Amino acid sequence: MTTSSIADSTSITRRFDDIERTVKQIDANQLNYRIEKDLLKETYSNNYEKISLFITLFLGVVGIFGYLGLRDITSIKKEYEKELSNLRQIQSQFNIKSQEFDVEKKKFDEELKSIIKENEEQSRKIKFIELKDKVRSLLNDNQLTPALEFANAALLITNNDVDLLNQKGRILCRLNQIKEAVNAYQIARKTNPTDSGTILNTAECLYFAKDTEGASKLISEHKGLFESTDNGMLLELFNIIELYFKSEKDPLIQLAESYVTFENLKLTGKRMSGWDLTEAIYFIHHQPDSELKTIIQNIIKYWNGQITGENLLTELKIELPENLVEKK
Repeated sequence: MTTSSIADSTSITRRFDDIERTVKQIDANQLNYRIEKDLLKETYSNNYEKISLFITLFLGVVGIFGYLGLRDITSIKKEYEKELSNLRQIQSQFNIKSQEFDVEKKKFDEELKSIIKENEEQSRKIKFIELKDKVRSLLNDNQLTPALEFANAALLITNNDVDLLNQKGRILCRLNQIKEAVNAYQIARKTNPTDSGTILNTAECLYFAKDTEGASKLISEHKGLFESTDNGMLLELFNIIELYFKSEKDPLIQLAESYVTFENLKLTGKRMSGWDLTEAIYFIHHQPDSELKTIIQNIIKYWNGQITGENLLTELKIELPENLVEKK
């Protein structure tokens, strides 16, 4: 065997030994791998079982609690629905009671307002009556300025009281506020066009205001009323006033002379019983002094029963009538 062959044989043997060692190492590694694999598999299997058990237990607990919770939720829901139903019923009853209360409250409020209004109305009426009585009392006492103030105050409460408007007209006539007096009477006529006292007062005041046309129209519209008042004597009074404004002295003297006879010479000449001549007396008093004023003033005094027939004729410088029997 040559040296090179021996060398090759040695090299092959060495390589074979290396391969054998490598195979043994591989086998050892495979064994270790199997052992580790088995250990890992066993460990994994144990852990898996633990995890599965834990998950199973956890899911079981969750299921139990979920079941119990579901039952609790269902129970709570039922109780809630029951309470809600009760609340709705209570709310419905409350709404009904509330509506009934509102109706009763509204009724009470209306009754209260009615009572308050009635009390206010009664108080207003009482106050008006008190003021009206005060006006009448002051007018009777000829306290004209305070009477007018009370009349105006009373008319602020009731502005269409016919009787009070007539009283105000009389007050204004006496104060020589003739235009204002006519206005008061006209307001009274608008309130009650058929009131006889207002119609008569208006006509007299129109004569005082020299409105004979307006007075004549009113008289023609109510002719029967004027003819029946003191048997027509009121129309004669108006005629005297008209003669005064026309300065008809002689007709006035003739009228005065016609009133007096020997039989009534010493008697007062009360010629009117149903008509108050006070406004006519005040009217004449406010006229400027003149012979005509003296004539009509004495005629009115005689008509009012303030002087006798003899006084009338003497004041007017008229010859006194003689007793016809004694004269014969």
